[in-house]
Amino acid sequence: MKILHTTDLHFNKKWFEWIAEQENNFDIFCISGDFLEDSKDETLIVQIEWITSWIKKFNKPLFVCSGNHDIEEFDNEDWLSKIDTLNYYADNFIKVIGNIKFGCYPYIGADGYFEYDECDVLITHVPPAYTKTSTNTDNDDWGDTELYNALKNNIISPKGLFFVVKCIDQLKL
Repeated sequence: MKILHTTDLHFNKKWFEWIAEQENNFDIFCISGDFLEDSKDETLIVQIEWITSWIKKFNKPLFVCSGNHDIEEFDNEDWLSKIDTLNYYADNFIKVIGNIKFGCYPYIGADGYFEYDECDVLITHVPPAYTKTSTNTDNDDWGDTELYNALKNNIISPKGLFFVVKCIDQLKL
């Protein structure tokens, strides 16, 4: 199974188009948040409508989780979960494809990692705290301490953990 993971698209239409062009090259797609960008000319509502249309055209399984930029439209902060289309799994969703269990952890509104304890792949926007990925050059840690503790205490033990690393990752399972 070939999985493409991307993150932080920030309403860059070229990046969305590139992902769509990859549909024949991968079995499953994961996007770990930050679909929207409030500094663009388009309003957040227009961006949500465009991204919703893009998602509905997607044919392969698509797992997504919200990021901090995706909840800025406060009247519609769960917009990713409201999209209804085939092969699409968003925040708080757990789905098995083949023998791989995927979990989509939301940026806000989850009750902890316990329900994701059997997930092979966990898609989350924020990396675990106290890691090189979560710490910037000023040693500010933007990571998730709850995720760090869930991993450290073996509450969850995914084979794959997809989160923001400011690049495109590929994982073969």
